[in-house]
Amino acid sequence: MEFQNLLYIFTLVNIATFALSAPVFAQITQAPFNSSQSSCRATKVSTPVFKEPSTSSNAIRILSAKTRITLAYIPVSGDRFVRIKAPTSGFIQTAALRFCQPNNNAQNISSKPTIGSVCRKIVRQETIRRQPSTREPFITTLSPNTVVFVNLVTGNIVKSYKSENYIWVEIDLSRSFPGELSGNGWIVNTDLVNTPGLSSLAYCS
Repeated sequence: MEFQNLLYIFTLVNIATFALSAPVFAQITQAPFNSSQSSCRATKVSTPVFKEPSTSSNAIRILSAKTRITLAYIPVSGDRFVRIKAPTSGFIQTAALRFCQPNNNAQNISSKPTIGSVCRKIVRQETIRRQPSTREPFITTLSPNTVVFVNLVTGNIVKSYKSENYIWVEIDLSRSFPGELSGNGWIVNTDLVNTPGLSSLAYCS
């Protein structure tokens, strides 16, 4: 019985859900996003991350309330623990989590830019990383229609960087997710190889 329990836990830990979104243009109206299938969650209260799926296991880190986390897989009904992969790797109690809520800053998608505007909406699911590289640690995963604020440089130009065949854009995390995230992060805006004509960000009107 103990072996079966260990095998069950091992199976859950190694499940991974990878969803590839079909390319879409910013002007196209998208289907409603199903938050239950998103890997983004937030903590309801201050809660520990455990090394193993048990409260008797060593606590790796304590996450404060409203911290955004990224699931390693989508838990099924009845799971008491779920593995997470950001902001750290470990196990957390499912009862302490809620679905990520879209921020309330927002506004319709527009195909025309507004001079000096820093408001953008996520067009398809993307990951924010600490630096503009796929090898950098990721901070969180953003769902479609999430409102974010980009950083500008001189001349009202969006701060961007070309790396690994991607065009990255810097996001102001403190303004985009007040009380949840801080500092800045980077998101892939354009894949120059696979979808060079598409953008992951749309203007807010």
